[in-house]
Amino acid sequence: MSQTVRVPGRACLLGEHCDWWGGASLTVPLEQGIRVNANPAERGLHLKTTLEGQTLEGHWPIDGGVDPAGGALRFVPAAAAALRARQIAIPAVQLTVEADLPAGRGLSSSAAFCVAVLDALVRHAGCRLEDRELAALATHVERDLLGVACGPLDPIACVSREPILLRWGNDGTVSITTIQPAQTLHLVVASFASPRNTAAILQALQDHARGQAASDLDPQAVAAVRAALATFATEAEQGAVALRGGEATGLGRAMDRCQQAYDHMAALLPALQAAALARAVQGLKAGGALGAKFSGAGGDGSVIALYQDPHAAREGQAWLGGLEGVQAWICRIQRRPGAHAAAAG
Repeated sequence: MSQTVRVPGRACLLGEHCDWWGGASLTVPLEQGIRVNANPAERGLHLKTTLEGQTLEGHWPIDGGVDPAGGALRFVPAAAAALRARQIAIPAVQLTVEADLPAGRGLSSSAAFCVAVLDALVRHAGCRLEDRELAALATHVERDLLGVACGPLDPIACVSREPILLRWGNDGTVSITTIQPAQTLHLVVASFASPRNTAAILQALQDHARGQAASDLDPQAVAAVRAALATFATEAEQGAVALRGGEATGLGRAMDRCQQAYDHMAALLPALQAAALARAVQGLKAGGALGAKFSGAGGDGSVIALYQDPHAAREGQAWLGGLEGVQAWICRIQRRPGAHAAAAG
């Protein structure tokens, strides 16, 4: 019996990096995502997909091991191994993956891919896992089995499929609050031509955030990183209030303050410098965006811009689409059907 699952990507409106530092993060689902179809096969584990115009195929024994150096498809045997460890027996399967979410651009493509593969395999085995279980298992696959430098934010945001505020505890716990927007807003999302170097960005930020006063790190850079992380967390809390209360301008200002904090870090840390991002933010703001900033780890990966007026959003999308190597689209931030908006104020 065929099983099909679809998992959306996510945009981090506010609160990047707070899943490993502490604070809060505000995320919204994208309309782009990963779709996985699982069909019975005679033997083994097979996958076929097209990634940025290149057709990729993988074939593994159903009881094979984990290969952290296995390229873009390494998530598949790792997901199968993680499920076997939970005593979920996977029958032979053919997976077909379709994606309209660009990879390596800070929009949670790897988390969405991992969650979608896990969910498809689980359903193919005749089982079901709750969303939070899938998110925790995806984090385990990426971080523990494959050694990817990532936190739990992206898988949780992907399985939530609606705007959420995540509050990160110092003990590794997280509390999640669903945010129902008071009005529909429009988010222009764009990816740049080349992926950013996530590992280098994370290494630089973590080194400076956790750096000691006696280390050889630039004390100005250490102070800038810690101040920026505090800003990201504070603005995520304030942004959630603005989103729930219908204060689009306030949400845009929160985004701008986070971008300003990022720019201050980037001036001191070469790994964070992003000329294309800076030009895009400047152009979007000049064209009327309520707020514009990086999304994800940072760097020249992606940019997001907030609009209240759909016509203005289309103009922002068209302007971005005219830049070389940039792909842009519009996603709506809206409350779940049947949910009631909170009163403003």
